[in-house]
Amino acid sequence: MVPFRCILCAAAALGPVATDATAQSFPTRAVRYVLPLPAGQETDVFARVLARRLGEGWGQQVLVENRPGGGTVIGTDAAAKAAPDGYTLLHALTSHAINPTLRSKLPYDTLRDFACITQIGSFSGVLIAHPSFPVKSIKELIALAKAQPGKIVYATGPVGTTNHILGEALRVAAGIDIGHVPYKGGGPAIQDLVAGRVPLVANVVLEVLPYVRSGKVRAIAVTGPQRASSLPDVPTVSESLPTYVPGTSLWVLLTRAGTPDALVRQLNADVIKAMRAAEVRERFSQMDIEPVGSAPAQCDAFLREQIAVWGKTVQASGARAD
Repeated sequence: MVPFRCILCAAAALGPVATDATAQSFPTRAVRYVLPLPAGQETDVFARVLARRLGEGWGQQVLVENRPGGGTVIGTDAAAKAAPDGYTLLHALTSHAINPTLRSKLPYDTLRDFACITQIGSFSGVLIAHPSFPVKSIKELIALAKAQPGKIVYATGPVGTTNHILGEALRVAAGIDIGHVPYKGGGPAIQDLVAGRVPLVANVVLEVLPYVRSGKVRAIAVTGPQRASSLPDVPTVSESLPTYVPGTSLWVLLTRAGTPDALVRQLNADVIKAMRAAEVRERFSQMDIEPVGSAPAQCDAFLREQIAVWGKTVQASGARAD
């Protein structure tokens, strides 16, 4: 199993859980767990496992509410309009840190409208190639792209997604001219890669592992800040290109700003307890997610840091989604 990186430090930072009456009685009814993605994806499966475990601990239903669309803006906006009572949780994704720079008009304020409960975990993306593509490393990709400017393309899900921004970060850091081909989702992009219709795809490790292990695609480099445990022999982009500074792909659990501090601390303690459950830890392991479980203040500092890091990458790439 993947170890918890910050569970113990979070518990120490929390100290005694507050005895506020609201926190003690919470919850007395069902809790909404807003996920700004469609049902059926791996993140949705994880959310339902965690929500079920939380519900068992609370003796109340925790209902996963899928609100996809707008690059996660629709679901996030729904959570931003909830009452500040802890009864609405938002499973925020990396796009939560990207959107403030990628989009000029958001219907909510990314920081002021939400209170951090905990960072659930972090994970990696990977750049993969068709076996016939004559590149096995980032250095070879850069050399080929400079020899053939404008002729190489990489595919990802929609414009503005994490993998698109990471691809643009590579393009800018390497000073190469490569094109981007956006798909409606990562799955169709991978299928076209396997069929040989595109040479490169950037996607999360979880979705490409079966293809890498079967030899249908070749893993070139991990696009996150550290190597993936499931691909230990695949180097990061940064190992070959130090000027490439990626943000962290993340899951953060939030609630509405204004929720009483004592209740936020109680939510933090309950979520971390649920994250320790065997079935939740198994999902972490299966998905190659590194669990975190930080204290609210640590989570808030991390999110602010990542908004700044991703913002620099978005600005450098020139990517927009308006």
